Amino acid sequence: MEDITEYMSETAKTVNEEIKKYLTDTTSKRYLGALLGRSRYAYDTMAISKAVVEPAVYLLGRGGKRWRAVFLLTVIEALGKDPKDYLEFSIIPEVIHNGTIIHDDIEDGSEMRRGADAVHVKYGIDIALNLGDFMFFLPMIALLDSEKLDRNTKIKMLETYQRDMLKLSIGQATDIAWHKAMVSPKDVTEAQYLQMAYSKTGVLSSMAAKMGAILSGADEQTTDAIGYFGSTIGVAFQLQDDLLNMTEGGLADMKGGIGDDITEGKVTLLAIKAIERANNEDKSRLVEILGMHTKNPDDIAEAIGIIKKYKADEYTKDLELSLLKEAWSKVDGLIVDSPAKARLRSMAEFMIHRSI
Repeated sequence: MEDITEYMSETAKTVNEEIKKYLTDTTSKRYLGALLGRSRYAYDTMAISKAVVEPAVYLLGRGGKRWRAVFLLTVIEALGKDPKDYLEFSIIPEVIHNGTIIHDDIEDGSEMRRGADAVHVKYGIDIALNLGDFMFFLPMIALLDSEKLDRNTKIKMLETYQRDMLKLSIGQATDIAWHKAMVSPKDVTEAQYLQMAYSKTGVLSSMAAKMGAILSGADEQTTDAIGYFGSTIGVAFQLQDDLLNMTEGGLADMKGGIGDDITEGKVTLLAIKAIERANNEDKSRLVEILGMHTKNPDDIAEAIGIIKKYKADEYTKDLELSLLKEAWSKVDGLIVDSPAKARLRSMAEFMIHRSI
């Protein structure tokens, strides 16, 4: 079977070219000026370039796997349609995701993203906040201006977008409340964490999957099942992120260093499970360290040690595997066997075995 990382990398290049049509390709009919429509007075193109285009290109140019966009296109192919006919819609979950990254870094106080300064550090919080908002809405122009989709398909796509964006905000709000200690880590349950991970991270991969199914003309049962599978990939992706955050090198180095989640006071499944299993002394100490928002390497190492002592890391990895197995069982019988179907499963497996 083809190398899934090579497939994802090559398809990501195609997605990048689509994004450029909206942000940097002045000859494209979809370029920013065309999207804004005829000016009532006069746009300051230099201001727009400096405060929107430049920081957007900076973030997008720092890399990213583009896997949500690739996933959308792969769903389309697995359901029997040619993904090349729907390339412009692949930017929807990807550009929105990058908007959430900008807001997330501000809300978490993160200074690094993808191995470089976060957007708000490089350009300022005002520009970053506005750009994040812009990126929530920009890609929907691909849908609104499309002449290839009928009205019913557009309505289904818009409904998916609207509901999922609300869920995304609720997931982020929950995460913020937890790391600001508005709710004690001792009171957060595994089910509540998984709901937060679904709302904050899983919902965008669910959006990608459902939009791919809608564009393919799939029935409601298939669309729901693929959406469920997509959301589960997103949850597993978040769980793997949590694990990698306490692993030296790779992702941790690109996002602020090992144990950055502990510095932020994040309530992860690792923390929840360790608190649930720990003796009173270790439980109190872990909760204390999370509340300190410490950058002290010794405190961070102590917290990670408590998490590993109670095998919360092993529990989290096992849960990733079981969640994906269950979600795939809902999809397997609804999609005809094909190379594209095999890629869907391979992408899911890649997400839980990745090191970055």
